[in-house]
Amino acid sequence: MIQIKANGKLYSGYEKLTIYKSMSSIGDTFTLDMFNGDEININGGNLIQILKDNILFFTGYVDSYNLGISNTKKPLSLAGRSRTSDLIDCMIETNQQYNNQTPTQIINDLTKPFNITVSTTLTLEAIVLFSTKVGETYFSAINRLCKQYNILPVSDEKGNLKLIKNSNKKVSKILKDTDILDIQYSQDFTNRFKNYIYKKESSTKEITPSNVEDTEIKRFRPFVAVNNEEKTNEDLSNWKKNNDKANSIQLSVQVDNWDYSINEIVDIKSEIVSNSFLAKSINYISDNNGTVSNITFVDKGLYDV
Repeated sequence: MIQIKANGKLYSGYEKLTIYKSMSSIGDTFTLDMFNGDEININGGNLIQILKDNILFFTGYVDSYNLGISNTKKPLSLAGRSRTSDLIDCMIETNQQYNNQTPTQIINDLTKPFNITVSTTLTLEAIVLFSTKVGETYFSAINRLCKQYNILPVSDEKGNLKLIKNSNKKVSKILKDTDILDIQYSQDFTNRFKNYIYKKESSTKEITPSNVEDTEIKRFRPFVAVNNEEKTNEDLSNWKKNNDKANSIQLSVQVDNWDYSINEIVDIKSEIVSNSFLAKSINYISDNNGTVSNITFVDKGLYDV
């Protein structure tokens, strides 16, 4: 059972609820259409919680509120994003400098005014120096820091942050044809290259460029770029290669439940394809027809370095 909680009250009568979660953004989203909206104590700016079988599933703020009147009902339409979306929208007011602190310590300090915390199961060493910039968004600073560690920030069910990396992730579930309502598998090699070359130039000399090969591409296809990141040439080349490879394979699966999560590696055993894939994004839908999940799987090497 799916329920909505706001201002201390639980609601279960609605026409349609959708929640979109993705590893590509900390700003997970929701939309909600309800009957008899004038009887619902939810307004713009309110904190909303969505529960699945009495377990917290999503926490966010109502960004937009639309109450209408028709001949048969007073429909209320709501839309919003995870609590972490404030980190995307808001800018840092003053320069801050951190010395010999871990990413968890730095991010927890940055997000403290928002009452947002960060957690991770990873062991991350302290960085010698990290500085924020006036006018950059909180997310920009957090993402810039995470890139130096090849880690990824995502939003959790409470609207807090988690720092993740997929290097050691194992298969969590198995999906068979009998579990799948619809499946679509595609490959697109347009954005894959034979060699990935990054060059970082200093004021005195050119640092040795990287050259990472995608052995699955047999013809001459070089990718060359200047490294403006706070990462090594080789790290960037590996990231770009893995990202291009992972996104060249896309698997869309629809199942009749909400039992899957982003950042899970799932074994797909189907007539179309049989392999392990990473759940990159999920669109959860609940309406009068029941609950379904539209899951986008990609190669499990995405976000690995």
